[in-house]
Parts: sequence; C-alpha cells; structure tokens
Amino acid sequence: MDFLVWYEQTASWIVSFCPPPDKVAHSYAGLAIWLVAALTLRKPLHSVWPLLAVIALELGNEVIDRMAHGSWRMSDTTRDLAATWFWPFLLFACMRLFPWLSGGNGAAQAEPLAPPLQHHIERPRPAMPPMRAANRDDVPGVLACGEPV
Repeated sequence: MDFLVWYEQTASWIVSFCPPPDKVAHSYAGLAIWLVAALTLRKPLHSVWPLLAVIALELGNEVIDRMAHGSWRMSDTTRDLAATWFWPFLLFACMRLFPWLSGGNGAAQAEPLAPPLQHHIERPRPAMPPMRAANRDDVPGVLACGEPV
C-alpha cells in the first residue's frame, strides 16, 4: 500500500471519531502534538520547541494532503493551519505574557484549599527507658554458658 493512501485512510479514520467539522480534529491534533512534543522533548509548554513541532508537523500534513490531492486547496489548507495552530499558539502566548499561568517567574503562591492528607497519624509515644548493656543473667531461660534451660 502506498504511503499517501495509507496516511489519508488513517487520517480519515481518526477524523471519524471527532465531531464535525474536520477542523475539530485539527484542533485536537494541534493540542495533542503540542503536549506530546513537550513531554518528548522534556521542555515546558511555554518553550518555543513544542510549538515549533506543531508548526512543522502540520506543515508536513498539508504537504502530504497536497501530494494526495494533486494540487493545493488553499482555502482548506489555510483553515486547517488555523485550526491546528490556534490553541497551541494562544496558550503559548498566554504562558509567555502571563508567566504565573505556567508557574514561571512571578508565579503567585496560592494557599492550599485544604491541609494535605496525612497517611500516617502521629500519636504520642511513651518515653523509652534508658538502654543499658544486657547481661546474660538478665535474660530469662538462658544459662551462663548460653544453653537453653
């Protein structure tokens, strides 16, 4: 099977699980690529690298669409690009403009809503008596030679 045919069939299959129109699938794909790229590259979402991955992969997708259809369908291509890039660009810009959104410098320190759960409840323990060296005569049931009684 030709790669272009396989790619188009796989894309159509994925789009079939999303609500119409197909631009919703592009929005989902843009967010998924952005998050997976951040995890894979080990970069924060406010880094430019995950965003560049979204740009590159969507451009690649549109080139494959052009090869599969034989010509550019510019109105469809521009809407696909806009739908794929919109949310990653918007969230990236918000994290850059408002660093406290992503926990960066200047992040507001919010107080917790409730105290953290304690897995172990500390109970007061009785004081231990001071330790002293054990003597064989102190251990019941043992003779001086170490044999049991």
